[in-house]
Amino acid sequence: MTTTPSVSIKKSTITHLWSRLTTTRWEDAWRERLQFAGPEFLVLKAFPASRTLRLDVYTNKATAQKLLKNFGGSVRPFNAATWTPPASKNKHPRHIGTTLLLYNDEKSFLQDCQKTSSKKRLYIPAGMAFGTGDHATTSNCLRLLENIQKLLPPKKWSLLDLGTGSGILALAGASLGAKKILGIDFDQQCVSIAQENALRNNLSHIRFRHANLLHWTPPGTWDVVTANIYSSVLSTAAAKIVNSINTPGHLILSGILVVERTVILDIFMTLGMKEITYFQRGKWCALLLQKINKDE
Repeated sequence: MTTTPSVSIKKSTITHLWSRLTTTRWEDAWRERLQFAGPEFLVLKAFPASRTLRLDVYTNKATAQKLLKNFGGSVRPFNAATWTPPASKNKHPRHIGTTLLLYNDEKSFLQDCQKTSSKKRLYIPAGMAFGTGDHATTSNCLRLLENIQKLLPPKKWSLLDLGTGSGILALAGASLGAKKILGIDFDQQCVSIAQENALRNNLSHIRFRHANLLHWTPPGTWDVVTANIYSSVLSTAAAKIVNSINTPGHLILSGILVVERTVILDIFMTLGMKEITYFQRGKWCALLLQKINKDE
């Protein structure tokens, strides 16, 4: 039996790239197997008119060698300092509900910004990996966020984004009407990228902070909290997360495998949350919860 390397990867330690080919049939299985790498460092590339899928993990030498030993493939040195992301081949925006358009291609974004539209537009350039709205965990969060913003007072609600990554949920929240926004991430480079993305979209009022949720307490309480992070962190920090939510505020949880849903839901319901709905895509799901009064 092969085992998945148990490590925590930071961008500052990226020195190698592990790659291998598989088929689209096994995409969810590989996402689950390689989730330890974190969504910032795992890339899955599909080939047009083919069922072939390429897996790339940007990591350190020791982990790359473990992946090579356990799963085959190939390993080569990788210089993160000189690497720049390829231009996006997706020229069309991604529609998030009826309100938001999400672009990965800058030219298309700038051209469409000249057009009159009631929809909000966001540009998140294609990076090393996820954070552009394509991955199921992020996509589910965006859909839930777009749904609940219709229930909130325009330009008066607050958003706390835990595990902000590229900042996409914080930026989407700002576009959808959040006035006060804070995004945190344990990786300083993610914080820098999120700040750059905020400037790209003229959303400089969003605050981003370098912090580890396991050792940091959110300031005050918030109308909406999003947490697209590992289920192990969600369960460990559950009480802290719930305490950061206004009553009757909303919580969006993602990074959860479908088979983990019941366990995670039970933990948060015990702490005073109730489930409103959930979205599922492949083996991943996202939960929308609401904080209830203790007397209910």
